[in-house]
Amino acid sequence: MYAVIDANNFYVSCERVINPKLQGIPVIVANPGGIVLARSEEAKRLGIKMAVPLFKIQEQVREYGIKVIPTRFALYSDISRRMAIILQELFPVVEEYSIDESFLYFQDETPIREIENRCREARHKIMKWVGIPVSVGISSTKTLAKVAVGLAKKELSGIMSITVDSNRKKILEDLPIGDIWGVGWSLSKKLPAYGITKAAHLASQDVLQIRKKFSVTLAYTVNELNGIPCFSVDNTPRPAKSLMCTESYREEISSEAALLEKLRALAVRAGKQLRKQKEVAGGMGIFVRGNRFHKERGYLANQEVTTFAPPTANTPSFIKFIENALPKIFPPGSRVKRAGIYMLDLILSSDRQYGLFENQPEEEIEKDDRAMKAIDAIDKKWGKKSGVFLSIKV
Repeated sequence: MYAVIDANNFYVSCERVINPKLQGIPVIVANPGGIVLARSEEAKRLGIKMAVPLFKIQEQVREYGIKVIPTRFALYSDISRRMAIILQELFPVVEEYSIDESFLYFQDETPIREIENRCREARHKIMKWVGIPVSVGISSTKTLAKVAVGLAKKELSGIMSITVDSNRKKILEDLPIGDIWGVGWSLSKKLPAYGITKAAHLASQDVLQIRKKFSVTLAYTVNELNGIPCFSVDNTPRPAKSLMCTESYREEISSEAALLEKLRALAVRAGKQLRKQKEVAGGMGIFVRGNRFHKERGYLANQEVTTFAPPTANTPSFIKFIENALPKIFPPGSRVKRAGIYMLDLILSSDRQYGLFENQPEEEIEKDDRAMKAIDAIDKKWGKKSGVFLSIKV
């Protein structure tokens, strides 16, 4: 048996943990590009859609007093980690599938009532200790558990079980094909041409024919919808794919030197986090945003991206890119309300490969790595008193 623990409106719920005044009002969390990433239930009821640009819903934001909050990924990662710790203490096998979602595995002989009770305990502890409401879906396969958790979000109890011999067929008859885990937008457009518009239609298909016409993954999905497990729980740690460090400023920044100092500090923080995670970045971006409400000045929204070969966690390399890129995206006379950096294409440092035509010899790269390790040790011992990167030449 499998269960999936899924946080409700995760980014919004995280913001409400640190600001209880957001409870009960419509809230939107948007990324630096002004795209809606999360909505509270109140915002959903007002018709706010996912991934819509903020400029298209400005009238609704003003009319309904919707609170718009910029993303704070450091906060979301920290809360996600706290949730994971609780689950790992309560269950022997946990797969952290995403920042707000985890799969649990139970032996086949475990009674369904026992699973429900243990998941109910986990749900209660996460709410009490972390402050995040979660929903729980339980079934004999991961795909059916995902279907169940979608239904659980509409239940007062927050828990839904789908068993092969009772409610499965009725639920699948009402479930649109696009709502099935693993059936993406492209497939959901192709399948209706074969008379497959509901999950029940897909479940009734011949597995070999589906594999031949589409893919082995979709064939596995057919089996999963029929209660035959094909996707196992993977509880090996997964490296993060990206990392973002951003800041919003109470007073707009108009000085390039002042903004450079802020971004350097973010680069130090990002480098330290990468090394703590034993990861390196294959790319990096920097962005600046103006105040979207000051339309008379024009809306500042610029960014610059680079790649690193080989991938690195070397803070001076990050700072050098920032120093070179900032004049390109910060025109004279600009005023910045929000800025940040983001690290891309992260891999484990142990998986880093060196090419024949890199800018730096392998010996120099390893020397830089040792220097970063020494600096992290100094910083750990002396903290903010170290001021390590204030005098580094890059």
